[in-house]
Amino acid sequence: MTVRIKSKFRFALFTTVLLTIVISILSVFLPGSRAQVIPDHYLSWNVKKGDTLWTIAKNYLPSGRDIRDYIIEIRKWNGLDSYNIIEGQLLQIPIYDESSRIDHTSEVFGMNE
Repeated sequence: MTVRIKSKFRFALFTTVLLTIVISILSVFLPGSRAQVIPDHYLSWNVKKGDTLWTIAKNYLPSGRDIRDYIIEIRKWNGLDSYNIIEGQLLQIPIYDESSRIDHTSEVFGMNE
């Protein structure tokens, strides 16, 4: 049986798409190599006039975190459908401490506290 490649471009495109799909599927099943960070506790924040998610997140942003990811986390935790917040609204802000890092490998082998 002889296979003949009629179009190098279509073959390269097919190979690229196939590899992307395989890598995506494998990444779901492979354990993450980074440590998971969990909040140490949550702070109740009463929204004042002029507050935005950006300014609130900026005050409590953990070191090494992207502020946009932190804002998304605050939105998800508080069940916010948009970035709009209103005066008097009560928000829960995740607060992180360096001791709250958990290594996935110790969690898998039952070495976690």
